[in-house]
Amino acid sequence: MEQDKYLVWLSGIKHLGGIRIRRLVEHFGSAKSVWEASGEDLKRVKGIDRELSRVIIASRSEERLERCMDSLKRHGISTISLSSRHYPDLLKEIYNPPYLLYVKGNSCALKRNCIAVVGSRNASYYGKKVAFKLAEQLARAGFTIVSGLARGIDSYAHKGTLAVGGSTIAVMGNGLDVIYPRENYQLMKEIPNDGLLLSEYPPGTSPLRGNFPARNRLISGLSLGVVVVEASERSGALITADFALEQNREVFAVPGNINSATSAGTNNLIKEGAKIVKQVGDILEEFPLVTFQSSVKKDDNPGLIRNATGKTEDKVLRLIGVQPVHIEELLAESSLQINELNALLTYLEVEGHIQKLPGNYFVVRE
Repeated sequence: MEQDKYLVWLSGIKHLGGIRIRRLVEHFGSAKSVWEASGEDLKRVKGIDRELSRVIIASRSEERLERCMDSLKRHGISTISLSSRHYPDLLKEIYNPPYLLYVKGNSCALKRNCIAVVGSRNASYYGKKVAFKLAEQLARAGFTIVSGLARGIDSYAHKGTLAVGGSTIAVMGNGLDVIYPRENYQLMKEIPNDGLLLSEYPPGTSPLRGNFPARNRLISGLSLGVVVVEASERSGALITADFALEQNREVFAVPGNINSATSAGTNNLIKEGAKIVKQVGDILEEFPLVTFQSSVKKDDNPGLIRNATGKTEDKVLRLIGVQPVHIEELLAESSLQINELNALLTYLEVEGHIQKLPGNYFVVRE
């Protein structure tokens, strides 16, 4: 754990990255020895110039490092170094893998067969429903679903997996103690129960715009393939697809309305050679030699939605009318737990019964 402590320090230094951290650790023998090295010794390492050497030395603060380690402990965050046997094998294959991963939840998810389901933040009703259903079916088939916890398609991929008690990994572009986006606070609480929150950024890191393209390389790097459900021509999901191609991963795309801006990117992917997905079997047939071990609980925990009875659905639907009703009122009147209610509301939304409005209000879809 002491070596990981000094890796935490190195991972928090801007402009180092996995390649330079690896060179430093290999040159000095350990992360702690990097901490103790002089400026002149640091400059002997390839890629470490005078300015970066100065930044490394200036960043040495036992007090700040202890605060960071306390934050990890307080938030239940663990670390996995590149040399650890727990580090995912597929991720080791990519260019510049993070030397240190920050994780929260069940790290066994990293050793399962993963597939990414990604897409537009500004998702249509069609896109949300497809993402939810595909994730649900892929989880039942034995995949762990990887996505980016963004609003839109990513959120519905995570929700579809959780709905059947499957395992999902949310790769974040910020520290795991930072809630982003705020609307996914409940998802961040639910995912670690059997899945995982993962980031290459230390606690306290804000969701800076430049972090997300780097985050996307991890989404594809963890996965056997990437399914793009819905994406505009300049969507970040297409960056993930590009990384997948560079990393020799399979790329799949769901076709969409030719007049829809949010389907322009996916339709172009198909035109350029991505495999078209019209049903889950189109994905599964590309992995005939992969042995799956489903994470879906068949007996003791069949998933939140499958636990809901028709009477429960009817009760919640009766509480939702043509006038917007807030989730707190539904929680009080339905006698459900918040995670059960969230799952049921998502299910009712993707089935077309209700519509979610800004501010966590819901109405019946007319």
